[in-house]
Amino acid sequence: MKRARSADELALLRLHEQDRRAHLEGDAELLTSAMADQVWESSRGALTLLSRAELRDRFAAYFAQVRYTAWDDLGPAHVVVSEDGQSGWMAVAIDARLAAPDADDHVRERAFESSWIATYAKMDGRWLMTGIATSVVDRS
Repeated sequence: MKRARSADELALLRLHEQDRRAHLEGDAELLTSAMADQVWESSRGALTLLSRAELRDRFAAYFAQVRYTAWDDLGPAHVVVSEDGQSGWMAVAIDARLAAPDADDHVRERAFESSWIATYAKMDGRWLMTGIATSVVDRS
């Protein structure tokens, strides 16, 4: 029998749904609203500590260039919350498509799969992302 999700697990899943909505709406402010002041990012062989403002600016520039047409889970997100309810992590895999201009300014659709593991800490009663390690594979 499958156990019921805790309130903290459900809160983290709501953040995952918020991330989806932010990508589909191109909303960098919404995407970064649940991030800590500083976030560790592991991607493409680099480990970087970024501020929420740097991430917001990066996503705002990115969303100005692309429009997501799909962002769907490949399976249920795996959520773990510590026994004391102060930290947690989530593993996610998605299938996504976006439209973006190519070098000749023709709009092209790009399909890709992405997976990540994000870490979270509860700060002042709110779950905030503190780290993320990502992987992306093009399918187009």
